[in-house]
Amino acid sequence: MNLILEEWHRFCKSIDSDRCYTVSELPLLPDSVKWIAIKHDVETNVKKALKIAEIEAQHKIRATFYIQSYLLEENCNLLNKISNLGHEVTYHYDVLDSNAGNIKKALNEFSTTIKKFKELGFPVTSVCPHGNPMMSREGWSSNKDFFRNKEIAKEFSEIFDIVVQGKEKISGKYQYISDAGYGFKVIADILNNDKIPNEDILIEDIENLLDTTKRRYSVVISTHPHRWNSSLFSAKFVKYRFMLIRKIALLASKSKFLKRIMSKFYFLAKKI
Repeated sequence: MNLILEEWHRFCKSIDSDRCYTVSELPLLPDSVKWIAIKHDVETNVKKALKIAEIEAQHKIRATFYIQSYLLEENCNLLNKISNLGHEVTYHYDVLDSNAGNIKKALNEFSTTIKKFKELGFPVTSVCPHGNPMMSREGWSSNKDFFRNKEIAKEFSEIFDIVVQGKEKISGKYQYISDAGYGFKVIADILNNDKIPNEDILIEDIENLLDTTKRRYSVVISTHPHRWNSSLFSAKFVKYRFMLIRKIALLASKSKFLKRIMSKFYFLAKKI
């Protein structure tokens, strides 16, 4: 599947907007509600996120935009525009990776960033961890370990992590679908796929993605706005560039030395 804005427009036009909820609303819904939650992990290029927010608002869809902390202040005007369209703007955290697994430093960064979001007019009631495929880790599995920590989950009980705590706090069964890797997949086990390899199910095209919204389960659909483009040529170019870089990175990761070097520059992965 090529990630083209026209296709996203077609998808949004075709789904029932009355079934769409922001992530923060999900724990409040009863089992009987069959919902759709669209979320976006914003890791760079907030202008592209705004384009997607405008498409969704045009079709009366409210979504959730998870923003990395380094984007917050310099893009406050754009984020306010997203929020004013009716969307949820909240935190896409990577505090364990940014602090080399140090839980105390991670806690301090998380607390400080939550306050910053609130001060800028974006109260945080749901969060989502960043994956960081380029990161070399010793002593922690991924950023998911932050909310796996029972003390931290208790300290921030008013906030829920859609990835780590979704099955615990959301009623009823649902599927988690992501465009990670430049193509939509049904993620078999979003909670544990940082520890246990899973057989994800590929979604071939936008019609198949629409089909997932018509089945008996509710669905979370997760995208990365910076990977969506206005033309087929641009979409194909960035997809092939990503696949080439990923192949090189996978080869380099077989060397412990090169993996440590790549880990120091993991933030560059956000750009692709």
